Amino acid sequence: MLLLDKYEFILKNSSLLLAEDEKNLRDSFAKVLLLYVDKVYTASDGEEALMLYNEHHPDIVITDVKMPKLNGLELIKCIRKDNPHIPIIVTSAYTDKDFLLESIKLSLVDYIVKPIKEGDLTRLLESSASILLEKSKTIVKINTTSFYDYTNKTFLQDNIAITLTQKEIEFIEILLAHKGNLVTRQILEDKLYIYEEAPPSALKNLVFKLRKKIANDVIKTIGNLGYAIKD
Repeated sequence: MLLLDKYEFILKNSSLLLAEDEKNLRDSFAKVLLLYVDKVYTASDGEEALMLYNEHHPDIVITDVKMPKLNGLELIKCIRKDNPHIPIIVTSAYTDKDFLLESIKLSLVDYIVKPIKEGDLTRLLESSASILLEKSKTIVKINTTSFYDYTNKTFLQDNIAITLTQKEIEFIEILLAHKGNLVTRQILEDKLYIYEEAPPSALKNLVFKLRKKIANDVIKTIGNLGYAIKD
């Protein structure tokens, strides 16, 4: 399942702490998470998780409930004392009613029973990215004079805010999610026009109009393959 591009960008620049005492599950889950985030720190018990949290200050935490040395609830309480806003997702092999009652006041993203389905993981990570986005009010630098404001959905050119159409916003955010790399025409068309019929010239016309609004060199044409935003 595809992430929304604004969340994909946030997650690709985020780190995550995974606390899970079952080694095989921890290792396999970490590999999946690395498809979404930049860095995953893994811990086999609550004490190790707290140590890694204090050392690396991850952006997101995923923790099991039942763990040696320090259980999930105790770990979350320690983290919440330091950071009341960090997105925390709790996983468990079963529903723990006592934990659920205790966790209400801990502002969790969600509590989910294992195994976690791909759609559920995408939803949880998007919710986490939404929290990070709101907290950071992200403004991304494109070059010395161009910036993109994820919060207000505007392009900033020489300190002037440029209003974009919905399709222009989606196009810019797709390229920024893959900043520095080619995004093919096929990928762009699949994402931009997934729910509508569009003529073959739709993407080309979109880029043409967008270049009239912003600096012409921001969007790079890569042969006949597609487009990119580079520094």
